[in-house]
Amino acid sequence: MEKRRLIGALAAVLLCAAGPASAEELLWKMSSSLNYESGTYGTGTRTNSLYVPFTLRRAFGDAFASVTVPFVSMTSDGGVRNVGGRPSRTAGRATVAGTRTTRSGLGDIVLRGGYDLLRDDPHPLDLTVVAKVKAPTASRSEGLGTGEFDAGAGVELAKLVAPGWTVLADAYFTAIGDPPGTDLDNQLAVDVGFSRALKEDLTLTVLLEASNALVPGEPGPRDLRAIIEHRFDERAAVFGGGSVGLSNGSADYGVSLGGSVRF
Repeated sequence: MEKRRLIGALAAVLLCAAGPASAEELLWKMSSSLNYESGTYGTGTRTNSLYVPFTLRRAFGDAFASVTVPFVSMTSDGGVRNVGGRPSRTAGRATVAGTRTTRSGLGDIVLRGGYDLLRDDPHPLDLTVVAKVKAPTASRSEGLGTGEFDAGAGVELAKLVAPGWTVLADAYFTAIGDPPGTDLDNQLAVDVGFSRALKEDLTLTVLLEASNALVPGEPGPRDLRAIIEHRFDERAAVFGGGSVGLSNGSADYGVSLGGSVRF
């Protein structure tokens, strides 16, 4: 009950922190997507995961805040759970349950905020600092989450290097909460890549993502991800993409499809 009250209070602060915005300002953004991933994650048993987040974001000048409320469905043997929006191995070989079951329900709510320290014009690059808190609203007993709070911070960099070409690099550190009887490592995640404007309303983004494993001694996830976004106008966009795993700690493949609207 205390967790629910805390989550409700944080969401209320996020949504009510500012007065109403005019349509021209477009300070609000609502987005959602379907994200499907399948792989063994080094467990020897396949896990299939569907993650459907609903995110509301509000801009405050150079800052922003967002809340993400997700739906999660996982078919797993219990050795893989959703942590912060991604399936992650959370049990060693000796502690995997062994029986594959499908469970669905509310995922972990994520609160996120950031501030733009630099903007590319007139500065040499975009630099944004971000912080996030994952509230344990996903059921631990159902295998949908760890049942613990996580908190993290990071930096996001972007640099326009040629007309239509932008180099991207991000780094995040997350303190991972340990479920009872489990000792999970904290996580350092990085990604590097680029975005390319294919047309005025079409952008391709390619990222190489890597992080350490949560279970000590296991291979860390390595993924190659590509996303194409089509913008109808300054208000609405749709996107789709896919990923391939480059290590035993990753999903073999993933696909995603979603959209966003500003108002």
